[in-house]
Amino acid sequence: MKKVAIIFLAVFSTAAFAYGPGHGQKGGERMVEHMSQKLDLSEEQSEQMKAIFEEQGKKMKALHDETQGKINAILTPEQQEKMAEMKEQRKERWEERKEKRKEKMEKRGE
Repeated sequence: MKKVAIIFLAVFSTAAFAYGPGHGQKGGERMVEHMSQKLDLSEEQSEQMKAIFEEQGKKMKALHDETQGKINAILTPEQQEKMAEMKEQRKERWEERKEKRKEKMEKRGE
């Protein structure tokens, strides 16, 4: 069970990393904006970067889905249900932290 938990955390932390800063913006747009400013990228380079982030994001999602399928195949239905609950709790904690960061940024005037 410990191995499953480690795999589970690795998959989800990798997936979260793949989205990078500004999760929710398609194709790593926020990361591309940052890199464009810092590296003085041309419009063509920015578009190429966006395409790379989008392609890599799709690959990461496919890997995540494949890994999740393998994990579910070895878990009992009860364990799968418990894992789904853990995932939901983690999502709720993430949303709470996200909201707190948003409020903090608004207070600072960002």
